[in-house]
Amino acid sequence: MTATTDPGRRPGDLIRADPLPRRFRPAHAEAAYRVFYQGVGHDGRGRLVTGSVFVPEGAPPGGGWPVVSYAHGTTGLSDRTAPSRTGLLRLEREHVAAWLAAGYAVAATDYEGLATPGPHPYLNGEAVADDVIDIVRAARRLDHPLDRRWLVAGFSQGGHAALFTALTATRYAPELDFLGTVALAPPVHPVRVVATRTGDAAAAVCAFVPIVLAGLRARYPDFSPGFLTGRGTALVDLAARVSLVEVFRAARAITNHETGMTDLTRHPDVARVLDECRVPVACLDRPVFLAAAGNDEIVPPAVIHDFADDIAAAGSAVRLTTYPDADHGAILAAARPDATAWAADVTGHAPAPVTPSPRFDLLDATGDGYLRRDDYEVFALRLVQAFGHPPRSPAAMAVRSAYRALWRALAAESDTDDDGRVDKAEFLAWAGRATHEVFDRTLRPLATAVLALVDVEGTGVVRRDGFLTLMARCGLPDADARTLFDRLDADHRGTLGTDEIVRATREFCLEPAPDKPGHWLFGRF
Repeated sequence: MTATTDPGRRPGDLIRADPLPRRFRPAHAEAAYRVFYQGVGHDGRGRLVTGSVFVPEGAPPGGGWPVVSYAHGTTGLSDRTAPSRTGLLRLEREHVAAWLAAGYAVAATDYEGLATPGPHPYLNGEAVADDVIDIVRAARRLDHPLDRRWLVAGFSQGGHAALFTALTATRYAPELDFLGTVALAPPVHPVRVVATRTGDAAAAVCAFVPIVLAGLRARYPDFSPGFLTGRGTALVDLAARVSLVEVFRAARAITNHETGMTDLTRHPDVARVLDECRVPVACLDRPVFLAAAGNDEIVPPAVIHDFADDIAAAGSAVRLTTYPDADHGAILAAARPDATAWAADVTGHAPAPVTPSPRFDLLDATGDGYLRRDDYEVFALRLVQAFGHPPRSPAAMAVRSAYRALWRALAAESDTDDDGRVDKAEFLAWAGRATHEVFDRTLRPLATAVLALVDVEGTGVVRRDGFLTLMARCGLPDADARTLFDRLDADHRGTLGTDEIVRATREFCLEPAPDKPGHWLFGRF
């Protein structure tokens, strides 16, 4: 029997479920399945995605088993490394067993492109976040009582994916009850990780590095690491074909210098594409448990500590625990008791609503008192996701590029102390001297890109009904959306075009306030 996608299917539809071999079952699993489900590729097309679902032993609670969507660590880039085909690595299998023993069903995606057609978008958190969410939907279509309540837990690459999931989960699947995130040793800042692991020319190659380069080569066809030696190129080629364990064996016998991998981030193209994989700092609407390993040979604990500080300053509820004696893999066992205890507390209580920061009204998406590039990255991610566009679609890339251009223009004009952020005083000084001509030049590409999200017919305008439907998907009440349309439609033609969006955005940026029509572009998601 062949499992295929169908244009009529919705994300998370269960296509097929087969019993998993007993040797793949973690302890405490009463039932185990390999599932095939409908996903959405990072290019926007429907994709077949596979994964595993484990149901715990015993009688379920009244509402059904709460679910942990488990995002696995790096296994490799080839189809034969998908956990549903080969089983989870031992340390991860034992970690999943602890969630089952604690009374959770576990749904573990393989991620798109592992065991299914197409490339695997390694460290592309935006692309795999929907895989992590959609397998919860698919698991709930099995003949087992599973609750709406769910958490995401991830390790290493999966911790990175879990944090991207946290950025979008409540809006992407509102029919589910998302409660929080567990991220163990997540490589949240790949530039810093790779810089640390390639700084010593005489050190053995860190296996993470050739896998990253192979993944980037698959994700960006024009990315050509021509600085590698012949041995370095061969190692990257190998990483594209074999398992993580095999890459570890090959990498430990060769140095950064011998492969041309010393100080990799000094190459602008490498730094650029790695920076695109960074987890944006944002105010997450559900709590987060972060775990760092004191002896981590891949992700320096300082990278995770700094990220925890940043998202806490942004208003996220964060618990950070460092395990001084743990290495990268050992964090799975070391953090297990604390993670499951934290999850029990979270699962037993309704999440506290996040109060928006009054600072800069809605422009300060991270809530830390400054405007930064990440504010605009989050605006773009959430806007595109709310409109249902995949992260690598042309429309999504245009929106992201336009928000980045808006940030660069703002920073160039207002960041007077060159610290990479704009405080309130700098912003107000800039807004006071900015001219309409400057705004129009900066905002028109953004307005055009945003309009393209709405204008699916390519007419250059959006009509009232289409605008109301899409605003509903952004979480705007119908009455507010109708009022907003009327205020934007200054010429009363019943359509909106680029000029109206430019004007509204200009007015909101010069004087941010919740009653300004441009409000919806900046965080009403």
